[in-house]
Amino acid sequence: MALDGSRTDAGVNPRDTPELAAKRAEEVAMVREMIALWCQGHHAGAAERGERGGPDVRVRLGRHEVRLCPACAELAAYATARVGRCPHMGTKTFCSACPTHCYRPEMRERIREVMRWSGPRMLRYRPVPALRHAWVSMQGVIAAKRGRRG
Repeated sequence: MALDGSRTDAGVNPRDTPELAAKRAEEVAMVREMIALWCQGHHAGAAERGERGGPDVRVRLGRHEVRLCPACAELAAYATARVGRCPHMGTKTFCSACPTHCYRPEMRERIREVMRWSGPRMLRYRPVPALRHAWVSMQGVIAAKRGRRG
């Protein structure tokens, strides 16, 4: 088990190159942190109050650890599995820009809600990836507008 309660091989594909494995690990860490931020903001203390039913999942968020409630632990495990199986990991920037939607519809809606809320707040914990995501997203919007005019 890793420090955050996940299996150390979670999100790893044995056929990955070292660079691709590092990219997958970074994406798993980022999505787990976003889920932890969401859980802390929306389900504050749910896990501490004894609302259990799943594994004891803890995620490091900044300088402290967040214990995920069962619903968020389930979402984190699902997202980790999806990242581990992503066939576009080598070429994609972010899941929102991916040509293949590999999440089940209900999980896709849940992760979208988490991302929408947690994204701006990640500036505090991971400023460089958060700003990079904003930049790439803005570039996509600009490109889409140019494509509609032409």
